[in-house]
This record gives sequence, structure tokens and C-alpha cells, in this order.
Amino acid sequence: MRSVAGAAGLSALTGLLADGGTSVAGSIDFPGRRALLRAGVLGGGAAAALSAASPVVGALPDALAAEAAKQGTYRPFELFSQSDLNFETLFTLGSAGYGAAEVGEIVTTVNEINRRGANYQHYFDLFSALAGRTVALADSQLQSGYKASARSAYLRGAAYYDCCLFFVLGTRQREQEADVYARMQYSWNQAAMLFEPAFQQVRIPYAGTWLPGYFLACDPSVFPRPTVIINNGSDAQNIDLYVYGGAAALERGYNALIFEGPGQGSMLFERQIAYRPDWHNVITPIVDWLIARPDVDATRIALTGWSMCGCSVIQAAAYEHRLAAVVADPGVLDVWRAWPPKMQKLVDSGLPKAEMNHIWTTEFIPHITGDSQFTLAKRSELFGRQFLLEARAGQVFTDVYDLGRAIMKVNCAATAPRVTCPTLVTAYQDDAFFAGRNQAGAVFGLLPKSIDKQLHWFTVAEGAEYHDAPMAPQTRNQVVFDWLDGVLA
Repeated sequence: MRSVAGAAGLSALTGLLADGGTSVAGSIDFPGRRALLRAGVLGGGAAAALSAASPVVGALPDALAAEAAKQGTYRPFELFSQSDLNFETLFTLGSAGYGAAEVGEIVTTVNEINRRGANYQHYFDLFSALAGRTVALADSQLQSGYKASARSAYLRGAAYYDCCLFFVLGTRQREQEADVYARMQYSWNQAAMLFEPAFQQVRIPYAGTWLPGYFLACDPSVFPRPTVIINNGSDAQNIDLYVYGGAAALERGYNALIFEGPGQGSMLFERQIAYRPDWHNVITPIVDWLIARPDVDATRIALTGWSMCGCSVIQAAAYEHRLAAVVADPGVLDVWRAWPPKMQKLVDSGLPKAEMNHIWTTEFIPHITGDSQFTLAKRSELFGRQFLLEARAGQVFTDVYDLGRAIMKVNCAATAPRVTCPTLVTAYQDDAFFAGRNQAGAVFGLLPKSIDKQLHWFTVAEGAEYHDAPMAPQTRNQVVFDWLDGVLA
């Protein structure tokens, strides 16, 4: 890391950060927000790098280059013209395949948001109203004894509150983040108790406290079953993990454990416990707890990691060798490289903490407004209590030095070569968060040649594009669980 100091250092840094003659800071844009739906996110060079690194399951390497070249003619599906509103709502739309949303309810709400003018506040207000009506319906149905109808409405209510929770930091209700989470959690928990068998709410001993979770048993017997630990990423919730793994596991005769780790769910929003990069210290207590259960086959415990935690589960598998399989969905090598380039350059400059933070607060923060401010708040809140509180106060974080160093630790370059269990790495066409195949191919290449490893590429042609295939959870689950079936058979 280059070191620069003093007035000369500031001058050098100005040149370093300048972008084609613009100011030092300019706007701070997340590639995964502004350019999420931009054509041609991945070019032919990336495709060539991937094809050189590894074969891709279900696709030919030369075909990938052709797909990337055709991206300029692809017209993405849009509910909203604002890319982050569109992207998050596509997840809710895709959830309809597992009964966790209703297409008509979503489309009607989206139309009204667009009629009023799509922004974070209108989005929050209207999805909150939809969620409230849906949960009230569920309460009424349950009181009348219609359990299946109540469960359906509670699932949908949780998904709609999830929409509100994601964008609450961009609204006048940002200080109510924990309350919005609690409303969502109420709806999810009510639904969980109405499954047969009911999902078991659990507390797993962890670091002097506990991890909250749900054990999903495929039947009420104590016959030992293969079990999948479904690991969240940086911003999804229990209802999302039910759609992206929980329901599919039960359909196929697996048990599933959905949990919230540090920096996730109630651990973040209610207990203000930050994310930690040494994720094996989270997964090992979970494996200990599962092995003690008579309904878990201790030799067939798999771990799937979603979104940012596609990196974390690789780190965990390097230390926790009782895992029978791991899925990095997608493969993420270095989370820091998904942050804005100008911010990376500042933090990578090697300036002392006080000087770096001074430049950040005087040269960068004045230029950060609107959706960029929201995105920085959303992406930083899980890395420390101070960042969470600043986000809820509507402030841009002031300590870029400590934040940058916390994010830099989410990196599996050193640990991927130590993984010993079979590993599936996924990548998504037009994944603008983690540059899809660039990071996934790098992770795949670092895994030992001696293990059973596969790389699967999800494409536009099958409707499974964008980060984590928001419109195609069933396609995603089919790939993941077919692979697990083969490994754990």
C-alpha cells in the first residue's frame, strides 16, 4: 500500500483520485447501483479470463464471450427506472414461485409508486401499507382457523416488510429501522409456526451469547437427514433464505438451518452486533449444535453462502473440515473491490487515519447526496455500531479509514486454497456487484485441484441474470440442490 503524507501527499492524492479531470471526490457511485442494469457489464476480456481459469457447468467458455458481446442488444425487464428500486423488487417478484409474494399485489403497488413518483419514501410508504394489510388479513385468517391461508398471508407480509426494511434508511423513518425489522420478523415467525412440522425457533450458543435461527425439519421423525446451513449475505432476511434454499431443501428431503449471524438480521438491527470476517468462528458453533441433534446426519452437513457471504463460507470451510460440501453463491474473492473506485483509491493510499478521514469529510462528503448517500449507509451499517448509528441519523459515515479496513478483511484469497470439501462456485451474467465471473473464476482457481469443485454460470437466456438471480430462485435452487444431491448421495 502506497504511503502519502502532508501537503505533498494531498497534492499527489488529488491526482490519484481525479477521474478524467474531475474533482477529487466528485460523486460516489456504487457499480452495483448505478450500473446494475447497464448493458455490457462484463466484456470479452472477462469471458476469456474465465474460460482460461476453468470449465463452466452447462455452458461452453466460447459461448460466454458471445453472450457478453450481445449484451448491448439486451433490454432488461424494468418495474422501476431507478435501478436499486427495480433490483430489490425483482427479488420479491421472484419469491412468488415459493408463495412468498403475489404478483398481482406487487404489480398493483409498483404501478401506484410510479404514478406518485418512484422514490425511496413512496416505495416505503406503499409497500408498508401493503404489508400492513396483508398481515392484518393473516391475523384474521388465523383467528378464524384458516391456517393455510394465514400462513400464505404471513409469508407475503414478511416479504413486503422486507422491501420496506431494505430502503428505510433512505426515508424519513430511518430511525425506525429496528421497528420495521420487528414487524417483518413477527410476520415471518407467525408463518414459520404454521408449517407442518412447524419451523423450530432456536438459539445456538455463540461467543458468550447466541445466534438466532430456525431449524426446518423435512418431517417430524428423528431419522438423521442431510442438513443444509443456509447462510445469508449482507442484507437479506429469513424470508429470503426460505425462498433461496429453505423451501427447496424441504422439497428434497433435507433439513435446513436458517440463521442470523453477526451483522445480519436481529443481530444487527436489534442487538447492534457487527459483522466479523473470521466466519469460521460463526459456523463452527453451528456445526457443533447440529451434530448433537439426532435428526441430523453428521456426515452430510452442507453450507451455502449467499451474496457477500459467498466469500465468508469459503473462509469458514477452510477451517471447519466437518462440512461435507460448500456452495459459494456467487464466488466472491474480495468484497472491498465492489466498493466505489474513488473510495478505494483514498483508503488504499496509505495515508494516516486522521489525514484520510479529514480528506473524506472535507473533499468527499459534501458531494455525496441522494441515492449515493443511501447506498453508502446501507452498505456500511453492518461493519460497526458507529456506522449503523450514523446511517440511522441520516449522516454519511466519517471514519472511512476504519470502515475500509473492516471491509478489506472480507477476502478469501488466503483461505480458499485450504478448503478440503467439495465446492460449488456460482457466477451470474450481469452481476454488477461482484463482477460476476471475474471474482467467481478467481475463487474457483484458488480452490485446490485435489477437491471436487465446479463452477456454474447463470445466464440471461434462462432468466437467471443479475446478482443472485432475483427473478429465478427456482432455477438457482435446482442447480444448487442437484449438485448437493450428487455430492451427498
